[in-house]
Amino acid sequence: MQTSHFVSALVLTATLACPHAARAQLSRVYPGGMHQYVVNSEMQLPSVTHYSLKIRLFPEEGKLEVVATMTVTNKTGQPMSDLPFLLYRLLEIQRVSDENGLPIKFEQTIVKVGESNLQASLTRLRLAEPIASGASIRVAIAYRGSIFGYPEVMSYVNDRVSEKYSLIRPDALAYPMLAEPTFESLRKAYGIDVPFTYDLAVTVPDEYLVACGGAPLTASTKEGLTTFSFKSKVPTSRIDIAAAQFKVLKDETKKLAVYVLPEDEKNAIEILKGTSRAVSLYSTMFGELKDYQGYTVIEVPDGWGSQASDYYFLQTAAAFKDLKRILEVYHEIAHSWNAKAKPEVRNTRWFDEAFAMYFQALALREFEGEQAYLAEMDRDRDSFIKRAQKDKKNFETPIAEYGKYDLGGNSYNKGAWSLYVLHQLVGEEQFKQIVRTFVTEFREKPADFKDVQLVAERISHRNLDKYFQEWFYTSGSSQLLVDRVSVTEIVKRY
Repeated sequence: MQTSHFVSALVLTATLACPHAARAQLSRVYPGGMHQYVVNSEMQLPSVTHYSLKIRLFPEEGKLEVVATMTVTNKTGQPMSDLPFLLYRLLEIQRVSDENGLPIKFEQTIVKVGESNLQASLTRLRLAEPIASGASIRVAIAYRGSIFGYPEVMSYVNDRVSEKYSLIRPDALAYPMLAEPTFESLRKAYGIDVPFTYDLAVTVPDEYLVACGGAPLTASTKEGLTTFSFKSKVPTSRIDIAAAQFKVLKDETKKLAVYVLPEDEKNAIEILKGTSRAVSLYSTMFGELKDYQGYTVIEVPDGWGSQASDYYFLQTAAAFKDLKRILEVYHEIAHSWNAKAKPEVRNTRWFDEAFAMYFQALALREFEGEQAYLAEMDRDRDSFIKRAQKDKKNFETPIAEYGKYDLGGNSYNKGAWSLYVLHQLVGEEQFKQIVRTFVTEFREKPADFKDVQLVAERISHRNLDKYFQEWFYTSGSSQLLVDRVSVTEIVKRY
């Protein structure tokens, strides 16, 4: 989708990239009520490798009760007896216990996360016996309270429990994240490098339906309450749960489901069809996904941020109300054809957003014609020119260094153009083969820009060094875009 429509979904990820102030300091003391905590941002922590969540929502009261049982695996190379967990600031822990139900000592206090105004509840578990290196334990944290998002820090995080709409996701720290109160530590807790699995049961009043990115299992009703259970489709990095008076549309053949709010049901069938078309197109162009699990589309209120994860996405209501914005659906589905990026280049956002933006343009070409495709590329160029005029850093910084300066937003426009130029340079069939090969080879093994070049040159049988120098390692391509040089003339350079 267009950057302006999708930027809200970037905010948390960009913030978690560890801003310069946080990177510059290896440790910092944060006040914590009656306590002082010394945080070492380089310290290795164990990882949560499985979540088992039992959630009860009270929409009328705006509250929730949760028992989060977590499998914690220690791969740090040393015994660990101190486990920090972050939760939303208004969630109060009732008890913590081990796998035998015995209590674990804990301290809970309110802290700042990094140098921002984001406040969270930090709970430190004091284990009686440390977790040996390579070992796993299970801990259960029972908590309750309210969440009201973080709109004062991240405008899209309006997560809450309410009669109209409830949303539970990691962006608001609605379930425990094993992390110190730094952005770098929180980023690692997201499970991007160490994915986790999950199972969950969510209980709501029976007039509500629960939607989740996981695979639905059962739904049972008793005494006016319905409990919905799910499990993760594949190892993942986040859990997203919504509850509302949803209507559900399904395509059983392609394993598709759309959860839509009643007022937007009219256009939901087109969203379902658009999802189906996009899955078929990308599968044909770039290869079938070996672990395909179907797709779940979950409508969220406008301003709450569209986000994609493993075989599902949250889609803001705007795309349901205005079908001209169905390209946002094409964008979110495109993320399933992303390769895995190495940590040092991940925050350039080229390996995810450049591909998703260009794929949505290819979807427009397929479904609406060549002029729609060209108009989309013109909009991307115009968007970059505006950003370059607003701040010369956008002009001067090469794509490969976007992460270093928190300029990943340019991958939505200039990044898409880099793929557009490569497409025109090597031709239709070779471009599809390059993408198909790259995504296949680096779906689990992380890649950097050199890996992209090696694959592109191997498939195209060309020396693409000048193209990669101008588009990824220097700012030469910025001038080409600002001068509005046609893609035909640009391709002649290489």
